Amino acid sequence: MKAFKNLILFCGIFFCATSTFAYTLKEGNVTAIVGPFFYKTNFGNTDTGAKSPLMGDVALIIEGDINDHSALEIGLFHMHKLYLRQQDGNSLVEQTQLFDITLGYRYFFNPYVSLAVAFYSAFPLADVQVVHNDFPAGTDFDTSARDTSENGFDFSLQTELWHKENLAVIADARYAFSTTNKSDEKGDHYGLFIGVKFMVQEKERHNAKKE
Repeated sequence: MKAFKNLILFCGIFFCATSTFAYTLKEGNVTAIVGPFFYKTNFGNTDTGAKSPLMGDVALIIEGDINDHSALEIGLFHMHKLYLRQQDGNSLVEQTQLFDITLGYRYFFNPYVSLAVAFYSAFPLADVQVVHNDFPAGTDFDTSARDTSENGFDFSLQTELWHKENLAVIADARYAFSTTNKSDEKGDHYGLFIGVKFMVQEKERHNAKKE
């Protein structure tokens, strides 16, 4: 609950932040955002002691401007994600290291606030760890942590906190809705991405070099 309250507090920044140096979208521009990602699988503490703590990792987003108010983006999020599955009063929590890859569309309402919808696929990188298990030994029961991939939709609300020339700091609140959860499983996650945004390719300068 505390982590959720902190996330709501950070989301409030979206409607309070002001700057006189907002980034201006231009068709052909490519920018990158890199920084820490704080996340939590969307379940609370269970009666048997299973927990979902707030965790931290790193993320990278590449944005390509389509026009002056929208962009396509690709995101790469490294995570150690937890999955909870329950049945008959028993709980199983498993964890796996994975790369969460998103591909989506971002719309800018103004230079400071934007909303994105993306499709994501997550791919495990290491063996699954059993974090909590109430089931009797030998029970054939597992979570999506053992699947070869996880798919779903990712929703993002982003704001620019500070900007100067081709460098900016952004805050990005995200919610990932999994479409591949097993029965009685909680595998959605939400989080906050704080990143440094910088120019990778500027169309005007690229054209000027050609001339």
